[in-house]
Amino acid sequence: DPVVSLTPPRDRGVSTIFGLGSGMNAYVDPYSGEVLGTNDPGGGVVGLSNRLHGHLNNDAVTISLPAVAALWDDGPLLRDYVLGDLVLELLGCWAVVLLATGLFLWWPRTKESRSGRSLFGLRLGKQGRARWRDMHALAGVGMSVVLLVTLVSGMAWSTYWGESFGSLANEITPNSSTDSPNVDLPTKADFDVLGNRINWNTGDRPVPDSYALPADGTLPAPISLDSVTRIADDAGMEAGYTVYFPANGEDEAGNPTYGSFFLTNSWPRATGEARDLFLDQFTGEEVAEATGWGYGDVSYAMDTMVSWHMGTQWGIATRILMTLACLLAIGSVVSALVMYLKRRRPGTAGLPRRPRELRMANGLIVLAILIGLIYPLWGASALVILLLDRFVIRRVPRLRAAFGQR
Repeated sequence: DPVVSLTPPRDRGVSTIFGLGSGMNAYVDPYSGEVLGTNDPGGGVVGLSNRLHGHLNNDAVTISLPAVAALWDDGPLLRDYVLGDLVLELLGCWAVVLLATGLFLWWPRTKESRSGRSLFGLRLGKQGRARWRDMHALAGVGMSVVLLVTLVSGMAWSTYWGESFGSLANEITPNSSTDSPNVDLPTKADFDVLGNRINWNTGDRPVPDSYALPADGTLPAPISLDSVTRIADDAGMEAGYTVYFPANGEDEAGNPTYGSFFLTNSWPRATGEARDLFLDQFTGEEVAEATGWGYGDVSYAMDTMVSWHMGTQWGIATRILMTLACLLAIGSVVSALVMYLKRRRPGTAGLPRRPRELRMANGLIVLAILIGLIYPLWGASALVILLLDRFVIRRVPRLRAAFGQR
């Protein structure tokens, strides 16, 4: 199994980590060279959670959809997307809609309801759904900002919206990229084999070639890993950085190419700490460098939200905020379930009765159109639901009764 990367010890009590081509990690005592063990960073409960969180643990089933990004990039109109990822993206979109409509319903409409006491008070002495409604509303309002940042930043990883957003962000405020004469280069995404450590918006960044080749055609030996780590330490790479070994190959004309050592600060991390360093594999000279400050303004703002999402932007403060948001989300779900059970009429699904004259507020219509434009996948799903309601549910008596349309 070839060794493809090296992560030097963060401190004296930590082992050296070697990444293997199979995706496994090997842990080695830095003093004796003894192999202490191996593990699969994509395995176990954490690995399963990451896969469920990313694509429902199934990235084999794909479907072709028209890509919005085709309006401004050079890619094809129809592109393949992982079905599980699309499902999670759609759930995320509807979560944004639930948050927006929940705030719309909570927002005061009368002079009496605009007082701070009625807005943020808890009617614990009330019976029925009133106190549960207050608990649900306060939990939702309390977590709204953090939850919105979490949902929007999570979309950056999605294959449909994330792809479109990333390419559009680069069109509006371009990212700086590395320079190399070889057009057939590996990219950072090619090294994404060790537990999803490549940042959301840098997968297409090329890993440049080494330039220092003798004129007589002889091939010198690459510099040692000790030399690479010394250069990294002198250059100020953050402790825990990873060194990916050079990828050699051929260009389009069939000439041999010699890749560079690719050094990158560990991810997740704060956006300002993002840094990629590329070293000539024969001389150790810097071939190129890219940092978070090289992101365009739009990508930088999104990456800051991604780092907040991952709990690394403000350190422990971010993790406390995210933990509070999780607790409030649990409280919101529990209170919603209790209200549903109290409201549900016996023998029905508990859906609210449809008004005889259904008229949506203008603000709600504008909100729906805006969300549909920002998230086309949600707009398409909402349109399908409206068509089903109009042409199926309303015409089938049992469905009409089940959906509160008697």
